[in-house]
Amino acid sequence: MTRLSLGTGLASVVLAPFIVAPLIIAIVILAGCASDTGIVLRGGQTEAQLAGDRSQCLPFVQAHIETTPELAEAACLVNRGYRAPLPLAQGPAGIGSLYATATRDASVIVADFQGCRVEAFNTPMPENREKKAPSGIFSSFFGQLFPRGFFTKAQTPDEWALQTFAACLNRRGYTVSDVTPAR
Repeated sequence: MTRLSLGTGLASVVLAPFIVAPLIIAIVILAGCASDTGIVLRGGQTEAQLAGDRSQCLPFVQAHIETTPELAEAACLVNRGYRAPLPLAQGPAGIGSLYATATRDASVIVADFQGCRVEAFNTPMPENREKKAPSGIFSSFFGQLFPRGFFTKAQTPDEWALQTFAACLNRRGYTVSDVTPAR
């Protein structure tokens, strides 16, 4: 049911709520299907096989509530031979992502991902030695000529967490690549 209303001289169409709700749901579903997930197919895998594996991973994702759904799904897909992105976020803010591959049980993979995620946020950043006042004639002089960040940009806490996450996964035997900070 549509009604035509002439409120301020402009014709506008007002749709009934039972038409709008399904329309919005359809738009969200189509937008989700059209988005690039970043999952890389390998060794003859097809899009249909990926869709089937993602639906088979759903019970695994629902069973692992100790971590984020994205990490649990990535663990399940890595176990099935895909190259899946691992997002790192703190609350709603995304920090970055990376790719990790390994041949292990999905439960071990999700435990490793979660352990490294916790380690990434609990590892303190190294102390910046440039904070301390330089001593001596030459170091003070060069500190004035070339201030902090003149040659290199200081690392942010988010970049440090992403780097620590990648290093932790490397130590645990994962092949880590494409470490990408969020923009």
